[in-house]
Amino acid sequence: MAQPTDSNSQASGSRHTGKLSVEAFYQQAIAAFKAQDYDQALARFQRLEQLPRTSPYYLKALMGRVRVHQRLGQNDQVERVCHQLLDSPSPQAKQWADQVLSQSKSAAIASAPSASTPDAEPQTTAAGSDLSGFVPLENSKNLSQRPPVAPQPPTPVPAKRSIKPVQPATQDVDDSTQPTPAQDQDAAEPEMRSLFHYQQLNQQTDAEGGDVPSKPAGASRSASSPPLPVEPAVPSPAAPSSKPQQARPQRQVPLPKRPLGLWLGQGLTAIALIWVTNWAFHFTLRTVDRLLRWVRWPVQLSLPEAYQTYTIWVVSGLVLLALASPWLMDLALATWYRQRPLSIRQLQTHSPGTLRLLRQVCRQQGWPMPELRLIADSAPLCFSYGWLPRYTRIVISQGLLEQMSDQTLTAFYSYELARMVNGSLPVLSAVGLPLLLLHSGYRWLAQRADALGQPLLRGLLGGGAGLLYGLFWLLRQAVLWLSRLCCRWDDRRAVALTQQPAQVIEVAVGSTTAIETYLQQHGTLHPLHTSLEVLMPVSGRQAITPGRLLAASEGVGPEGPVSDYRATILSTLLAVDGLNPYRQWLRVNASHAPLGERLLWFHQQALLRGQPGLSLAPESFQQPALGTTKVSLPLLLLQKGPLAGLVAGGGLAMGLWFVGGVVNRLGWQRLSWLYQDPSILVGGLWLGLGLGLLLRINVLFPEPGNQPASQPPEETVSTLLLHSSSLPVQGQPVSLRGKLRGLTGSGNWGCQELYLDDSSGLVKLVNPVPLGTVQGLLQPQTHPVNWVGRMVTVTGWSRYSGGMLWVDINQVKIDQRHSFSTYGPLWATLISLISSGIGILTIFRGG
Repeated sequence: MAQPTDSNSQASGSRHTGKLSVEAFYQQAIAAFKAQDYDQALARFQRLEQLPRTSPYYLKALMGRVRVHQRLGQNDQVERVCHQLLDSPSPQAKQWADQVLSQSKSAAIASAPSASTPDAEPQTTAAGSDLSGFVPLENSKNLSQRPPVAPQPPTPVPAKRSIKPVQPATQDVDDSTQPTPAQDQDAAEPEMRSLFHYQQLNQQTDAEGGDVPSKPAGASRSASSPPLPVEPAVPSPAAPSSKPQQARPQRQVPLPKRPLGLWLGQGLTAIALIWVTNWAFHFTLRTVDRLLRWVRWPVQLSLPEAYQTYTIWVVSGLVLLALASPWLMDLALATWYRQRPLSIRQLQTHSPGTLRLLRQVCRQQGWPMPELRLIADSAPLCFSYGWLPRYTRIVISQGLLEQMSDQTLTAFYSYELARMVNGSLPVLSAVGLPLLLLHSGYRWLAQRADALGQPLLRGLLGGGAGLLYGLFWLLRQAVLWLSRLCCRWDDRRAVALTQQPAQVIEVAVGSTTAIETYLQQHGTLHPLHTSLEVLMPVSGRQAITPGRLLAASEGVGPEGPVSDYRATILSTLLAVDGLNPYRQWLRVNASHAPLGERLLWFHQQALLRGQPGLSLAPESFQQPALGTTKVSLPLLLLQKGPLAGLVAGGGLAMGLWFVGGVVNRLGWQRLSWLYQDPSILVGGLWLGLGLGLLLRINVLFPEPGNQPASQPPEETVSTLLLHSSSLPVQGQPVSLRGKLRGLTGSGNWGCQELYLDDSSGLVKLVNPVPLGTVQGLLQPQTHPVNWVGRMVTVTGWSRYSGGMLWVDINQVKIDQRHSFSTYGPLWATLISLISSGIGILTIFRGG
C-alpha cells in the first residue's frame, strides 16, 4: 500500500516518488467506507494516523476510525478513539467527539452503529457544506504552526481486500525537484471538508447497519494479515480450478463473536455425557449386585445401597473433574510425556512471529498470555486444553519447534488461538482427560502383559487392556461429532485470524506429512495422536495414507514430474473428499472433516481473497469415479443398513401398535394384544437390525471374481486411493504385498494399530471382527502382531470413508504354512442371524 504524504506537514519533504498525496489517500479511505469495505477503510485510516498530529488529516483519520468502529459495533474502540479526539487542540473535534460519546451510551448504538444521524451532531457548518456533523477544520493553518508532535508508531496495514481494488494515484513528484511554497499552497488548496461530507454515509438504512455482525475480537493485524473479516458458511463444493487464479477479492461476511451453534453443540454434548455416565454408574452398581446375589457364596454378599440414587454425587464429581482437568492434564503429561513449561525466551528464539501473534491477540481480547508448554519428543504434536483462556495451555513438541519455520509455527499457534477465540475447548478438554487416562491405562496393562511369561496372567492382563481400549473407543465415539463441529469452526476462525488460507493449508498438509513420517520411523502413531486426537488440528488416522503420498512429492521445484504427482494427489484428495455426493453420510467415525474437503474449502477461500490457491491437476477431475457420481438411494440404504433396519423395524412395530389400538376400539379382541405390547417394539428393533446387516453382506464382502474391470491389475496403496469407491459398503477385493508395521504384543490383539507399507504408500489394516481381541487370545502364535517388520501378503477389501483409507483383512500370510484369517463374512452372517433370531424369539414370547 502506498504511503500517504501530507503536503501541509513539516514531515513531508522532497521524497514523493511512488507516494500518494494525503488528499488522494484520504479519498480512497472514504471510497472504501462508502463501498462498505470497512476493513480497507480502517486500514487506510490507520495509515493516515502516522501523519504528525498537527496535520488536519490526523484528526480526520481518527474520526474515520470512529465511524468504522460504529458500523462494526466495536463500542470500546469508539470510546478509546473519541478520547484521543478529546485530547486534540481542535475545539470542533472535541465537540464532535463529546457528541458521539453521549450517543454511544444508548443501546441503539450497540445494535445499529449507523443510528447516529447528522441531526444529532453539532450543526456549525455553513449551509451546503458538510452534513456529517463535523465542521471544517478552519484552524488547520494555526494547528500547523504549533511545534510538531512526534508521530505515533506506525500501525501495520492489512493487505488489500475489497470488492474493487483501490488503484493508487499517479500524481507523483520527482525526487529531484524541491517543493516550492506555490506547490505547498496548491496542495493545501482543496477544501478541508469533514470526513463524511456525503449525507448518505450517515443515513444508511437500518437493514444495512443493524445486520452487520460485529467483528470477532482477537484478529491478528500484522503487516501481512488484514483485520479479521471472516468466512461465510461452507458453500456446496464445486470442482476447483486446476490452476491457482488471482481473482478479484470479494467481501467476506464476518464470523460472529459468539458462535452460538458451537456453544449449543458443546452444551448438548456435556448434558448427554453426564446423563450417560450417570446411567452407566447406576447400571453397573445394580448389575454387580445381581451377580453377587446370583452366585452362591459361603456368606451372603450384596450391595444393599446399589438401588439408591447417586445422581447428585455423580454430577458434582463430573463437574469438579472438568474444572480440575487442566491441572490434572498437566500432571499426567508431565509424568508420562515429559511436558515442561516453554519460556518466552525459547519461543522468541525459535519463532519471533509466533510471540508477536500471541501478544497481539491476547492484548486485543483482553486475555493474559496462555501458558506455553513443551513436550520433549520428536513427534509432531500441537494441541491446547483448558476451559477458559486464562487457564488454557498451548502445547507443542520439540520436533515441531525445531523443524518448522517461523511462518509455519505461527500458523500452528494461530490455529490454537482460533480455538480459544471460538471457545471450542471446554468440553473437548474435559473429555480429553479420561481419554488420556483410559488410553494410557490400556497401554500400561498391555506392556505389563507382554512382560509376563505365564499365559493365563498374560491373557487376563491382555483382556483387561482390551476392555480399557473398548471404553476409550466408546468415549471417543461419543464426542466425534462435536470434534467435527469444532474443526469446522476452528478452520473458519483460523482463516479469519491470518487472512492467509495458504498458512492454514500449511498446517493441515504439514501436520499430515509429519505424522506419516513419524509413523514410518517408529512403526506406529504417537500415543497422543490417538488419545488426544480430538484436540489435534489434524486426525492421525486420516493422515496415514495421504501423508505418505504428499511426503513423496516434497522437496521439488515448481516444475517437474514429482510436482505434477503432488498436484495429482491433491486433486484426488479434493475430489474423493470434497466432491463425493455421499460425504455428509460418511463422517460418523471421523474426528475431523476429511483432509481433502478442508483443503478444498481453504482453496476456495484463497481464490475469494484474490490469493493463489492449490496447484491442481485438471485431468483428475475428469475421472467419472471422482466427484461426479450421482446419489443412489439403494446403495445409501445398504451403507446405512443397520440404521435403516432399526428404523424399519421400529416403524413396523409402531404401525402394529396403531393397528392394535384401532381394533381395540372396535372390540376385536383377537388382535387387540398388539396394542402397546413391548415385545413388538423390542423384537421389531432386533429383527430390523439383523435383516439390515444380512442384506448388505454380499455387497460388503464381494468375491474376488466380482472385481470390476476398471481395477488396475497391479494393486498398490496409491492406486487404491485413486480408484476408491464412493461408498465403503462397495468393498473392492485387493491383494497387497508389503512390510507389516504397527504395535507388537497384546496391545494390538484387536489390530488397532496395524499398517501395511508397500513403498508406494501406507494403508491401515482393520480386523472386521467386532471382538478382535478374542482372536489374539485364541491365536497368539499366528496373530499378525508377531510378524511386524516382515514382508507379508494381505488379502481383503479396500474401503474409503471419512478421509481414511483402510483394508478389511481377510487373510494375512507370510508363506503357505503361516497365515491368519479373520473370517469377516462368516462373522457378519452369524451376527445378523443371531440378531434376527433374538427378534423373532422376543416377538413369539410376547410381553
